[in-house]
Amino acid sequence: MNAAKTASVIVALFTALTLAHAAFVDYRSGASDARAEAKQLNQMQYLQTRKFGIEWHSFLGECFRGKTRLAWTGSGMCAGVYELLVQMRGGPTRTRILALLAEPKNKLQLANELGIDWKAVDRHVEKMREFGLVQVAAIAGTCTVYVVTEKGKRALALASDCQKG
Repeated sequence: MNAAKTASVIVALFTALTLAHAAFVDYRSGASDARAEAKQLNQMQYLQTRKFGIEWHSFLGECFRGKTRLAWTGSGMCAGVYELLVQMRGGPTRTRILALLAEPKNKLQLANELGIDWKAVDRHVEKMREFGLVQVAAIAGTCTVYVVTEKGKRALALASDCQKG
């Protein structure tokens, strides 16, 4: 009986210390401020800004609405292409890749001209192929040469306008 009381007291003390530690860590890291901001924002928008790695204030100016949406949908682009080239962190790199693919190039040539790892170029090119912005021009052994599509050229022009404005 005495051992059961001792065990319950130990569990209660451990729980209290754990909760106090968690509150202290949240206070020191500023997590309470982030939680308050998350409550003010729409939960989905908050998660998207966390996912894309962009600041909320810059996100307000770059919404897929109004004139922006009309320009993109009028050119045959969807919201996914807009996110891929404008909102996501890798958007500027992808637009540079599209600009360089005006002439056919392989991934190694792109990596050398951009100054980034060829595996990063590989991921960007594969993502753009999923959206139909880039296509394979030629395959010679293990070397694949890519070129920008007409849809990619239109998307590049629209993305350049968004990044300037």
